[in-house]
Amino acid sequence: MILAGIDEAGYGPTLGPLVVAASALRTSREIDAEGEWPQWRLRYCRAVKIADSKELYSPHKGIGPLEKAVLSFAALLSSEAGHLRDFLERRALEGAREALGLPWYSGRRDVPWACDGEDVKRASASVKRCLDREGLEYLGSWICVVDAVRYNRIVERVGNKATLLFGRASILMHMLWREFGHEGVYLTVDRHGGRKFYGGLMDIAFPHTGIDVLSESEDCSIYRLYDVGREMWVRFKVRADAADTSAALSSMWAKYTRELFMDLFNRYWLARARGVKKTAGYWGDGDRFLADLMESQVIDAGEAARFRRTR
Repeated sequence: MILAGIDEAGYGPTLGPLVVAASALRTSREIDAEGEWPQWRLRYCRAVKIADSKELYSPHKGIGPLEKAVLSFAALLSSEAGHLRDFLERRALEGAREALGLPWYSGRRDVPWACDGEDVKRASASVKRCLDREGLEYLGSWICVVDAVRYNRIVERVGNKATLLFGRASILMHMLWREFGHEGVYLTVDRHGGRKFYGGLMDIAFPHTGIDVLSESEDCSIYRLYDVGREMWVRFKVRADAADTSAALSSMWAKYTRELFMDLFNRYWLARARGVKKTAGYWGDGDRFLADLMESQVIDAGEAARFRRTR
């Protein structure tokens, strides 16, 4: 059985990329379940914490706790890359190359950023022992990146950002279906907005796959996908990152990747507009940042519109 989750970072801001991530683990035995839905419960490990990324990262806490947790999982599969481009090359399914081609993401961001590499290795060994104890094997995490320029282009084409988000999630779902569907996948996707009926979207995303609607409610909607030798259960759940550890891990991967991009973004513009305060990209502060850049005559309104999201 494969236990997987999908979550995002950057859905709400006006600046910076939207990053959507999926994580997957294989379980070799029965594990704790919430109701009838199987999920893993590695909530706390001596070396790292696995939780909604908001619990691990804030400007006050710094990037260190989040980075150590994310890279400790990455180190289970391979030695880590030395900079962002290599980091993305190993796990980005789409969008990373386009984003890195933009001037404000063209700098170098070393990875690890705030952690010591040896500390990450020790944490990774601890995570491995915890997973082994629970009968779990980490299979990987994968990401989709949507920079603001491409974000605006896609939103103009599809009409709203919720459809854009589902499109990135469907890319990740297809990968999980293709790679692991023959083992049986239980996938939890963090739900945004008021949508509770996903059957039509699932039909569009998987036109040649059988789909059963198992339940649709205010809190959770569950679907079963099936084909010859393949099966995947997908639930769209409100606050999935709080209820499902796979989704929480994906939230962490998405947030860490977005923060790497935002570091490049801030360094690029602050090198050209001395004295301007950096931004996390959220509404209000993002507009403040653009106003400061225009006041410093680094950009004009037309250039600001190029990397400010329309929605």
